[in-house]
Amino acid sequence: MAEIARRATDKGNRILFVVHRKEIVDQVVKTFKQQGVDMSLAKIGMVQTITRRVDKLKEPSIIFVDEAHHALAKSYRRILDKFPQALKLLFTATPYRLNGEGFEEVADDLILGNSIKQLIKDGFLAPVDYYAPVQLDVSQLKTKRNGEFDEKSIEEAFKPKVYGNAVKTFKKLGGNKQAIAYTYNVASAERLASELNGNGVVAKAVSGKTPKDERDSIINDYRNGKIQVVTNAELFTEGLDLPNVDVVIMLRPTQSLSLFLQFAMRCMNPRKGKTAIIIDHVGNVNRFGLPTQPHNWTLEGSKKGSKNSPSEAVKPVTVCPKCFSTFYRKGDTCPFCGAELTEEKVLDVVEDAKLEKIKEERIRKAHMIMENNLVSNIADKKISELQNYEEVKAYAKFKQYKPGWVYFYSKKRGFIK
Repeated sequence: MAEIARRATDKGNRILFVVHRKEIVDQVVKTFKQQGVDMSLAKIGMVQTITRRVDKLKEPSIIFVDEAHHALAKSYRRILDKFPQALKLLFTATPYRLNGEGFEEVADDLILGNSIKQLIKDGFLAPVDYYAPVQLDVSQLKTKRNGEFDEKSIEEAFKPKVYGNAVKTFKKLGGNKQAIAYTYNVASAERLASELNGNGVVAKAVSGKTPKDERDSIINDYRNGKIQVVTNAELFTEGLDLPNVDVVIMLRPTQSLSLFLQFAMRCMNPRKGKTAIIIDHVGNVNRFGLPTQPHNWTLEGSKKGSKNSPSEAVKPVTVCPKCFSTFYRKGDTCPFCGAELTEEKVLDVVEDAKLEKIKEERIRKAHMIMENNLVSNIADKKISELQNYEEVKAYAKFKQYKPGWVYFYSKKRGFIK
């Protein structure tokens, strides 16, 4: 992006760069200056600020949007629509939204980069080992209206032993490596930091509530190696450059593919001889597969059952019963520790509905995450046999339909007014 900006400003063209966090503004300004961008022709700012002042801005020739999977929001659209003649360049690692919306309204074309596996092969990303101990009772998880897990239900589902196990697992797998831990709220970030410090690991908790000066100080200390683990509640999901992260600890379940990939790939900045480590305590891998799995990204939205959905056809994932390493199974022994594998230890991912076992798993997971946990036997029902709104929601979960389908079908059947 800096190279495109440099070439544009060298020709006297004005550019506008839109981000969604203050830390990323500072990072972009630093990078652009290093790369020789004429900063007198560059406006770089947060979307919240720019959208309020868009009428006062000088017209840019090029608009850059960072983390562009957010670009459908009204604040972004106001900026993009204000300058119809400008070239819009939207950048994201995850062109996908939880609600299934497409990007046709803000983009004319999708230019795909190399796959994750190719980027690893070429040295632009570090290879990764994925560990997934089962340490969370997900039977109590419920969903909010936006499709994400309800914070209160996460609080109820989490057991105190998780934090102790998370600390022991990190010390075993992470050693002296630096880590970022993703927790589900501020209190859990603080508790985990306290547990880590109590076990000899220097850790700090950071959230959106942390004062900016304190947050900047923690980030600098982390970059300088004074802090080993930063625990946070959704603060470091996107954009911020932390090149010395070697380990990601997931203690926050999500149903968003974009958020999962942002979590997972935080530790994959390359370094000679480095292998990144992901410790997934909440089973996100069972919903999305490994982060190295290819996705069928498109501008079009993923409608009900559409092949355009990036999370369609996720392969079954195996977790080793001895070392908890997670991988795609190719034989009868763990490729990491050599332990023998049994059929019972193969975790079938819900997206592959062709196998009977996965069909049963889908029913079980639908029960686990639905708001009332009471709907049963939906897999064997025809659509016309659904009796109420709750059954429609459970059926949509089971079939991987998008939230919009629930609304329109429920309205058609008279379950909602």
